Amino acid sequence: MSGVMGPGSEERGLTVGARRICIGRVPVDAGRLEDTLGRIARLVDARQGGRVMLPDVEHVVRAERDVALREALATADLCLAGSPALVRAAERLGSPLAEPRAGAEWLPPLATLARERGWRVAVVSDRPQVAERAAGVLRDTHGLLAVGVTAAHLPPEGRGAAVERVIERIALTRPDLVWVCLATPTQELFCLQAALRLPGAVLVGAGGALEALVEGLPGNRRRAPLWAPLRWLRQRWAFLRVLASTTPLPAR
Repeated sequence: MSGVMGPGSEERGLTVGARRICIGRVPVDAGRLEDTLGRIARLVDARQGGRVMLPDVEHVVRAERDVALREALATADLCLAGSPALVRAAERLGSPLAEPRAGAEWLPPLATLARERGWRVAVVSDRPQVAERAAGVLRDTHGLLAVGVTAAHLPPEGRGAAVERVIERIALTRPDLVWVCLATPTQELFCLQAALRLPGAVLVGAGGALEALVEGLPGNRRRAPLWAPLRWLRQRWAFLRVLASTTPLPAR
């Protein structure tokens, strides 16, 4: 399953000429950096809110069986490549990304844009040290108005009383951007729910890209379980099976 959205992309507010391809059941927008930043700026300036997702290999594998995750990604305003594997997959499918950025490479330019526009940023994570330290990095390194919000023990479906309390804490910061770092699919479903309650904010499901901002700081590296290498291998094998069943796009 694969495809490209062309003219219809304008209905979603994408820049004319922007493309949305599908890797398995996961959409990936293939526009250039300046177009992507321009789209986010228009969402923030219009105070209409929105969601920006950074899907990676895990999303592609999970989306094969998780309908709620598929819908959360399909209805996002932007889906950017969250890992180099998705950049390579797009090339294999005959539709290379216009600008092959992945994961954490999207965040520094977005932080620069936020500083230039004076946007307020909330950083949300289920790990207190990540939320606070990432907000500190954004303040100290990028000069942003950033605060950390801890969102521990959220239900995987991304809704419920605990989610409502976190959204209320976020709302108190009056953010323009909300960078979210939670496990998949909690992150995507949380962003979907939060977008309904924070109509003036753009939520960015940054995941591991956000953790990369603080992974080198003392006390922030997450200890991997002993079975992590086996899980990684199984996930990559499942990802390759998805790609093998995906029809490459015709040459143009």
